[in-house]
Amino acid sequence: MSVRFLGHYRIPCLPTKSTLISSSRICHRNRIPMFPTSTRNMTTKAQSPKRAFILDFDGTITTKDTISALFKIALSKQASLGINKSREHEEIISSYTNEFSRHVHNYRPAKEERTKVWEEFDYYRSLRDVEVRSFERVSKSGIFWGISESEWEEFGRQAVKKGDVVIRNGFVEFCRAIERQEGIWGVVSVNFSRGFIRGVLEEALKKNQRLDIFSNVLDERGVIERSQIEGWMPSEEVIATSDFKLAAMHCLIDIWKKSLVEGNPLQAVYIGDSGTDIECLMDDGVQEIIMAESSSSPLIDTLGRLGMGVRNIEGYPDSDDDNLLWARDFAEISQSKFLVCFPT
Repeated sequence: MSVRFLGHYRIPCLPTKSTLISSSRICHRNRIPMFPTSTRNMTTKAQSPKRAFILDFDGTITTKDTISALFKIALSKQASLGINKSREHEEIISSYTNEFSRHVHNYRPAKEERTKVWEEFDYYRSLRDVEVRSFERVSKSGIFWGISESEWEEFGRQAVKKGDVVIRNGFVEFCRAIERQEGIWGVVSVNFSRGFIRGVLEEALKKNQRLDIFSNVLDERGVIERSQIEGWMPSEEVIATSDFKLAAMHCLIDIWKKSLVEGNPLQAVYIGDSGTDIECLMDDGVQEIIMAESSSSPLIDTLGRLGMGVRNIEGYPDSDDDNLLWARDFAEISQSKFLVCFPT
C-alpha cells in the first residue's frame, strides 16, 4: 500500500488509484470496469461484471442525519445512571458550530469563487482539523462512556422501531434487487458508530446480515476510533472528511475485488448525498447517484457551480450519459432502467 501526500493530509490509499481526478468527466458509456484485472488466462468471451454498490448512511440510507439521535440515546443512557451530560453536549455543539462557521467565513477561495473540482476537494479536505477537533471533544466528554458495540446495535434497531431513524423509501426492495442480481453492497460513513449503523440496517432489512460497514467506532470508553479495516494503513485517523471517505471506499472495493474470480470485472456505484461524498461520487471509474430531495439540493447546486450536469435517473439511459445522476429515493432507482441497463 502506498501513501500519497496531498497538501498537508496523509491519506491512505490503494497504490493504483489516484485520489484526485481532473474536472473533465469520462462518458459513462466509454468507462472501463473499475480496477480491471489482468488479462492473463482470460477467455475471449467477456465475463459478466460483478455489480458493487457503496452507500453512504446518513441522509442517503436514512432520510436525515442520525448524529443527533446518537447523542439523544447516549444522554438518556447517562441520565439513567444519574449522570447529567447536557452541558457537555451543548458545549460540543456550540464549539463545532462556531469553529465551522469561522472556517467557512475565512476560507479562500470563497464558495462562489470555487469553480474547479479540485478547488472544492481542497475545501472539504480543509475541514479535517475542524472535524477532528470536534471528534476529540466528543471523545473527552464522556457522553458515550460505557456503551458497548452490541448495545449500539440494539439502540440502532430500537431507533428504527420507534421512528427516531427513518429509512429512505425503497431501500429494502433495492437491496433485494441487488441480491437477486448476485451483486454486493456495503456502507462507507463518517458516522460515529458502526454498531448503530449495523443495528439500523438489520432492523430495516429484518435480518442479521454481516455487511461490510466502514465507519468510525465508539469504544466503551466513549472514544471515537476508526474501524479496523483490512488494507487500511495502521494509524488512528478517523473517517471525517471526503478524502478519508474516498480512501475507505477504495479499501472496500479492493477487498471485494480480491474475492472475484480472475478476469471477472467489478462495476462500482457510489450513492451519497452530501459534501463528504463528493470525492467518492467524482472518482474516475465509479458510476455515481446523488441522493436528493429535489434537483436543487446543496450538493447538486455545488456540482452545478463546478460545471457538472446532473439529471434525474428516471430518464436513464436515454439522455446524455456524460451527466451525473440523481434520485429522490431508492424506489426511483429501482423503477428506472438503471439496474437493468447498468453501464458497461
